[in-house]
Amino acid sequence: MSAPTTPPTSRVDLHRRDTEIAVAVFRTVFLLIVVLSPQFVHARGTQGNLLIIATIAAAVYNLALFILHMEKLSFPRPVIVAVDTILISLWIYFAGPDGDRYFVMYFAVVIVGGLWFRRGGAFAVALLASMLYVGAISTALLPSGVARTGAGTVALQVLFLLLTAGIVSIATEVQQREREELVLSRAALRQHWERIRIAQHVDEMLRPRRLPPTPGLAIAFRFRPAAKAVSGDYYDVVPLGGRRWGIVVADVRAKEELGLAYLPLFKSTLRVAARREDSPAQVLTHINREVAAEMHDRDEPESFISMSHTVVDLDEGTITCANAGIEPSVLIPQPGEEPVTLGGAGIVLGVLPEVSYEEAIHPIRTGATVVFFTDGMTEVFDSEDRVLGRDGLLEQVRSHADASTADAMAKGIFEHVTDYGRDGRRRDDMTLLVVRVTATDVGTSREPSAV
Repeated sequence: MSAPTTPPTSRVDLHRRDTEIAVAVFRTVFLLIVVLSPQFVHARGTQGNLLIIATIAAAVYNLALFILHMEKLSFPRPVIVAVDTILISLWIYFAGPDGDRYFVMYFAVVIVGGLWFRRGGAFAVALLASMLYVGAISTALLPSGVARTGAGTVALQVLFLLLTAGIVSIATEVQQREREELVLSRAALRQHWERIRIAQHVDEMLRPRRLPPTPGLAIAFRFRPAAKAVSGDYYDVVPLGGRRWGIVVADVRAKEELGLAYLPLFKSTLRVAARREDSPAQVLTHINREVAAEMHDRDEPESFISMSHTVVDLDEGTITCANAGIEPSVLIPQPGEEPVTLGGAGIVLGVLPEVSYEEAIHPIRTGATVVFFTDGMTEVFDSEDRVLGRDGLLEQVRSHADASTADAMAKGIFEHVTDYGRDGRRRDDMTLLVVRVTATDVGTSREPSAV
């Protein structure tokens, strides 16, 4: 089923201001290193008030930026990168003969430029830093006898700076793609969980929370979905008038969302056909025709529905069953007697549009019990990967047949199956219905010759 969800927004801020705060902290550390360095004392003696003014201006600028970032106010990033590059170049100029040792500071600015502006930013900052560096060391005042940094060394430094810009460009573009994919993935995940939530809600609405009153019958059920969004199992009790009820157990096999789309069609068709047709086999034939047409229109050849439809008639004292590829139910005529597998086999619904189904009629008396279940009850594995199987489930049906009530019997069987697979695995939803005949006047409307 397609659920209305909000599409991923394209207005996602992939450039948060966290890096600007980090840059402000780095700038603070840089200024402290400058002020406390021996070169600062030496440069102060040669440059005088000019160095003091430049340092104070840099500190005020840094403090102002830090406050702006903390207040989440924007400041042009190109200006920040340009000013930081100039500050480093000024200090290299003021440091004189020891200025080239601070060349490494440019690498940090290049990395920031790459983070903020990607490839173009990294190379632009590297070129700007290279030009300012060459100008700073070329014009710096040096004591007599001190040689300037050689041209080969400068060329090598600039080359490494440009190589760093290239590496940063590649890394930041990869990071950008990963961040964008992460944002889209999170948006898709939110959509997926929203669809699951809606699907589960619709699924719960379609499956009956409680069964209708059935005078003369005690019906208990247990249901446990597998670990997925939508359950494929379906159960229902359809009043057919008088003391007749239709007992339905089904398993929709399709992709989760498609399975949910088939449930409303299946439920509505079932109730109409069950009230119109007296024969369970005819009910299956009618449902199969509708489901096959729907699955053909949706082009879902691997989808199908398995189900059983059983009519319990207390006045006639009979149970009539038809099966379309689901686990056959079992009848326990009386407590202590051997379970009888109910007949009426046929292929699953939705595969072929024109299929005839068989049905079988069995007599019932007061105290008879019918157990319905899906294959999730038999396809349960223990910790050693041994499947419970139909024989294992029937053994539990026998051992709990003498339970005092239908609910006690359902509880005992279901708890055993759940415990069996507690440390193993289970593949499918688990559905169990126990129907016990409690009426004392079963079969009162039958002709004497039929008794």
